[in-house]
Amino acid sequence: MLLILLYGHLYALERESTLKMYHQIFSALVYKPMINVYTNDKEYREVFAYSKRIILSEKPEESDIVLITDGSTLHSVLRRNRVENNTNKKPILFVTDYRFLERSTDIVGAFYWRKGRSQLLFIKNRLDKYGIVLPSEYKDFLVDEL
Repeated sequence: MLLILLYGHLYALERESTLKMYHQIFSALVYKPMINVYTNDKEYREVFAYSKRIILSEKPEESDIVLITDGSTLHSVLRRNRVENNTNKKPILFVTDYRFLERSTDIVGAFYWRKGRSQLLFIKNRLDKYGIVLPSEYKDFLVDEL
């Protein structure tokens, strides 16, 4: 029983820290009090469900940000973006895998793990395409291009 309580407490702390990190990242990308986010990742959807500032979208095209966590979703979103290329508002693409950054210049950044440490990366020339200027506290995570 104690183990179950301890696991529940650790999960809540993990959820809170993950939610706090993504609130900060998404707020740096989109200057709105409420941010529409699409992800089909079950774990992230569960975490974001606790947010008062992130609204989960059911479709990528209805979102401000698309959080991509797997290759099949990346492929699907990129294909959909090409088909709907004539629309003015394309969602900001953000990923959880560094390798995905090479697959499309529409992806503005990534939050991922390398050697047990979290890494955050934004690509300036891609942010420029969206007209995004990050707050100064993110300058250490900004690279000119991939």
